[in-house]
Amino acid sequence: MMSEWFSEFVQTNLIAPQPPPQQVSVVPQVIDPIQLNKPLVDKIRKYGAEEFRATANDDAVRAEFWLENTIRVFDEMSLTPDECIKCVISLLRDTAYNWWKTLKRKEFLELKQGRLSVTEYEREFVRLSQYAREYDSTEATMCKRFI
Repeated sequence: MMSEWFSEFVQTNLIAPQPPPQQVSVVPQVIDPIQLNKPLVDKIRKYGAEEFRATANDDAVRAEFWLENTIRVFDEMSLTPDECIKCVISLLRDTAYNWWKTLKRKEFLELKQGRLSVTEYEREFVRLSQYAREYDSTEATMCKRFI
């Protein structure tokens, strides 16, 4: 009984004239082509991000204020984590930038390969490779094996 009613309902409603689809006017969005190609650093500066130059006499409050302001700008712009890193690095100047480079070098040198740091791994690799010269005859082969 229910399936008969449903079949009849579908047939009746398919025959009934359907109203025309509603017309929606679309306003084209104008995008400034210069804004699209503008480097991200220029955009974050427009939002209020500032360069950070650190000296030995700076206090932690100044650095904290800069960091909070920079994070606020990144949040407003909805930047990805990779974009945030690139932008922060581009805002560091002088001593602050040198600190960043030193920090990344230290992080690289302390990177672990199992129980060994990269430096220790390299030292061990070079030491042991002298006993297997016939397997690693070229520098390219040595690099591949190291990796």
